[in-house]
Amino acid sequence: MNDTAAQKKAVLDLEGGTCTSCSIAIEHFGRKLTGVSEIYVDRGSSTIQLQYDGDPGTIDKIVGMVERIGYSAALRTAE
Repeated sequence: MNDTAAQKKAVLDLEGGTCTSCSIAIEHFGRKLTGVSEIYVDRGSSTIQLQYDGDPGTIDKIVGMVERIGYSAALRTAE
């Protein structure tokens, strides 16, 4: 994304998916989603840190992707 002014940040609570290979998979697939600039799984706090385009649909895509690979995620905060 070139327009960093429009970028938003969000934190999602993650249930499951906190082993190393799980977090790598979430980050790998998350980076492929349209609208996602950065995604990081913080295994210590069981959260997903997200920088995205500000579209609520992008968060829905992340939640859906996490569910498809067998875990769950829910929005905690969004800027």
